[in-house]
This record gives sequence, C-alpha cells and structure tokens, in this order.
Amino acid sequence: MTTSLLGRMSADLLIPKERLDYLIRSAPYRYKVYPIPKRSGSGSRIIAQPAKEVKMLQYWIIENIYPSLPVHPSATAYMTGKNILRNSEVHSSQPYLLKIDFKDFFPSIKGNDFLQYSKNHEILSLSEPDMQRLVRLLFWLPKRDNDFQLSIGAPSSPYLSNAIMYSFDNEIFKYCGEKNITYTRYADDITFSMHEMKLRGDVLQKVKSVIASQPFPILKLNDKKTVFASKAHRRMVTGLILSNNGTISIGRERKRCIRAQIHYLIQGKLNEIEKNNLRGILAFAHDIEPDFVKRMEKKYGQQIIKNLYKNTKIIKN
Repeated sequence: MTTSLLGRMSADLLIPKERLDYLIRSAPYRYKVYPIPKRSGSGSRIIAQPAKEVKMLQYWIIENIYPSLPVHPSATAYMTGKNILRNSEVHSSQPYLLKIDFKDFFPSIKGNDFLQYSKNHEILSLSEPDMQRLVRLLFWLPKRDNDFQLSIGAPSSPYLSNAIMYSFDNEIFKYCGEKNITYTRYADDITFSMHEMKLRGDVLQKVKSVIASQPFPILKLNDKKTVFASKAHRRMVTGLILSNNGTISIGRERKRCIRAQIHYLIQGKLNEIEKNNLRGILAFAHDIEPDFVKRMEKKYGQQIIKNLYKNTKIIKN
C-alpha cells in the first residue's frame, strides 16, 4: 500500500486531512455509553456506540481494510453467506453438544492485541503511525482506563474479533478434525457437536489449554454458560432448536408468542410498534422454519400473514 491510510480515507471520503486527523485522534472518546439488561436477567451489559462520524470511518475500514484480514471458516458471525441458521445446521446431525461462552468477549480484545496480530501475520502494509490510527479508529477508550478495547456497539468490532481469533479458531479446528468433531464460533458463542459423549470433556480441556497458551487475546470462559447437551434433552444453538429429526426450529415459545400476536392483530389490539415487532419475528420465522409460517397462513389467512412478512427479510447474520 503506497498511499497512507490518512491519504486514502481523505480522498475516498472527501474529508480534508486536517479534519480527518482530528476525528481519528478523538475517535476513542466519541462514544455514547449506556447499560442494557443481560438476557439472563442478572446484571447489565455496557454498550458503547460510536458517534455517527466515527461510525462512518469504521464502515470505511470494514470495506477497505478488513477484506485483507484472514478469517477462519469456523467463524460464522457477521460473515457473508453465514448466519445463525447455517451455524446451527452443521450441528443438527450429531447427538452430543458442548457449548462454551467467553466472558466479556469484546472488551477482552485490546488495541495491543490488534497490533500484535498485524505483526504476526504481516498482512497490512501500513506504517506505524497508520497502525496507531487504526487502533484509535477501531477501539474505544473507557474513562479511567488505559487500555483501548473493542466496544459492544461499534459495527467494526465483530469483524475485527473474527480476524484476531484466527489462530484460536485454526488450532481448535485442527484438533476437532482429528476427533471427528464439528466446531463453529459465532462471536463469543462456541459450539461443538460429536458422536461420542466422552469427547465433550476432552474438548473443554483443549479449549482451556489453547486459551492459556496463546499470547493474545487474554480470554476467560464464562463457566456459568458451559452447557453439555444431548438428544435426550433440548439442544439449542445460537437461539435455534435442533430437533431430533435433524431439522431446525424457532422453538415452542416463539411460536406461542407469534400465534398470540396474530390473534391480537386480527382483533385490532396491536399498535404500530407491536405490528412492526410481529413483522420482524414473522420474517425471522419464515427464514428459519417456513413450514410453520405456512401453517399460520392456512389458519389465519394467507393474505394477512404475507402482508406482514413478505417485505421484511431479517434472518440474523
């Protein structure tokens, strides 16, 4: 890369270099920070959302820098052609599951991890000042903290985490290949499926060993979210149910909610926000389990249901 990062961005975005340099230097501090409740109901998660001008620069990085960073095929989050359905399907035929979750995944990935990753892979032909600019663009600096970290809320964070996790994914994938185990990682949500029950404990120890041996990022498992599952009990992967017949389902609770909401819609009891929520979940159901939506069309009327979801395709990436 012969042109500097600053020069390329300035030319592409039509922003004067002086203004662009100021935006980059101030980027780590230009975040709106707020808590949201965790799905588990215990505690909250800190969201740090970049200001719109910082987000614009991050999208430029996603389009122009990230394509040159290797991502392992086992990483299924935020990748073209991959989504939660694809992530679940590959595990549907094997009877035993192990699910592992990283604790504070994004905040555990630091700016220095990215610098070390770039040196190890020798992919980005950028000067040291430009690498420092990338860190400031892609990482948030919380108040009273000296470490740049990935934020939950920046559009660039999922992509960058996939790249930085390449060595981890590669080592785990090789191990699983030798044991006939299927492995996928959807951000911090790791899933293994296998035909032998005893392998689950072996895999868990292997993951702990790899985490301890790799110099970056420094990760910890959330032991409370480690799950051993089998066909004898409900198997769930990235929010979807693996049926024992090998199909993927949105689950009984979601179906019950959809039926109730359709009933309220017909009675004229839904406001516009509730109608939009129903449109979204119906579109999601149609992408995951279209036969269920067909049954709803048959029961409540094809035109009523199709008018809700036909223009709303939102399968989670």
